Order: sequence, then C-alpha cells, then structure tokens
Amino acid sequence: MREADSVSAAAGSSLIDVRMWFEESPWRIAAGWAVLAGLLASGATVTFALAHAPTLLLIFLLADPLWGSIWGLMSTPESLPALQRSLARSRVWLPYLRSGSPAARLFGMDGPSILALIYRVALPAILLALLVSYILHPAALWLTVIVILLSTAGWLHRQVESVPLQALYVLVTVFLPWLLVVLVLGDGATQTSPLLLAGLWSLHVWGTQTYKNEARRVLGVAALAISQIGMALLLIFLQLPLWLIFLALFCLPTWLALYHGQPLERVRFWGMAGMLTSALALGSLV
Repeated sequence: MREADSVSAAAGSSLIDVRMWFEESPWRIAAGWAVLAGLLASGATVTFALAHAPTLLLIFLLADPLWGSIWGLMSTPESLPALQRSLARSRVWLPYLRSGSPAARLFGMDGPSILALIYRVALPAILLALLVSYILHPAALWLTVIVILLSTAGWLHRQVESVPLQALYVLVTVFLPWLLVVLVLGDGATQTSPLLLAGLWSLHVWGTQTYKNEARRVLGVAALAISQIGMALLLIFLQLPLWLIFLALFCLPTWLALYHGQPLERVRFWGMAGMLTSALALGSLV
C-alpha cells in the first residue's frame, strides 16, 4: 500500500467527522462571546450558571460551533480544501454519473455542487443542530431554521450580489445567539434593553465588516458612530453613567485605528471586551 493511501485510510475512524479548531483569532466578536454577553446582560450569577450548566453548554454548542459551521459551510464552501478530494474518492461509478453527464454536473462529480456540499458536509451539521435545538427549547428550533435559511441566502450571494452578506453574517454571529439566550433563559418582560443592546452591537459589527469595503468605508464609520452613541444613550437612560467610562476606553482603540488608517482587525479584542462590559452593565440592574 502506498504511503498516501495508508494516510488516507487512517485519516478518519468515525462515520461523521467532527474536527474543531479556533477559527481566526478567538479574541473577536463571535457567537460564543455573544452568548456570554446575553448571559451577562440577563444578570445571571455564578450560582445560576452552575445550576443551569447543562443548558448553558447546549446553548453554546448550538450557537457557536453548530450554527457557525452551518453558516461557514454554506456561505464559504471553498474554506474546506479537502472536500473535493473526499468527493472524488467516494464517488459512485454508475453509467449515468460519467464525467460530463448532466447528473455528474448536478451532483458535483465534475466540480463544486451545492447538492454534494449539503449532502456530505452541511447536512450532518444541520441535523445535529436541529436535534440539539429540539432538546434545548422550542424557540431554539425555530432559530435554527432561521439560521439555515440565512446560511442558504449566504450561499446565494455567490450568484446574486445584491444579497446582503454582511447583514446575514451579523445576524448569525451576534443577534441570533444573543436572542437565543434571551428566549431560553430570560424573562421576556425584562429583556427589552438587552435586545436593544444586542441590536446596537450587531450594527457595530456590521460597521466593522462594511469598513473593509473601500467604496463603503464612510457608511461603515457612520454605523460605528451611531452604534456607540446609541450604547452611550442607553446607559445614560438606564442611569448607568459610570459604565460609560469603561465603554469609552474600549471604544477608543477603534477610533485610533481609524485615525491612523490601520485595519480594524488589529483592535478586535477591544470590541469584544466592550460588548461584554456593556452587557455586564445591563446585568447589574437585575
């Protein structure tokens, strides 16, 4: 047996291959941090967290690795370089699947195909996410369906440029994970301010994403300014002016980066810290 064949045979021992790693830097606003922010904004204590540890673990598993996998697999399938090699190794050699045939093109035997992608990669993640959300809470099941639809729209962006990819990304990354915490753990009557804060941070992340496009940088800066002003007004309205000092300190690196023309990726940690700090401020009222 050739060495390459030996490595291929030993590459996976499971029916469904689940491999985990940190996607880019962990010190940036992502779904896992949005879950923590939602928990802090709800005023959860350490005692509460320990008492509801299994539920919190399921919330994190659903919102971060599972929803994130569905979004990533559908919106950027090229991020899996080994996928096409795997499809080529396991293809079924039937007459109507010969190279160049309509069926071969449809099922991705001659190149990338959304059907092959969904069957081999996205479908297992979708099924597991639906199972976890079914166990967790009825609202989680509906939110998972929404994530699947948003991720499908993210794939359509590859064919239809008018699809707002950045807005969809923000919903999956910030707002829906935060909303998941509110619906599963929170009291709907007291969650107006946390959801408003979630919306403002969603606008903030949308601004950082939009700023990457040179043609829309002014719009991105405007979104950053509006979101931060909105957070300041929210804290003032809730009579939490002292927290403004910490929020201002965490927002300052963003404006320094803009002033010096530096990429906002260099100050992503401070944005994440600002989100958690503002959420902690709201939680102090509960």
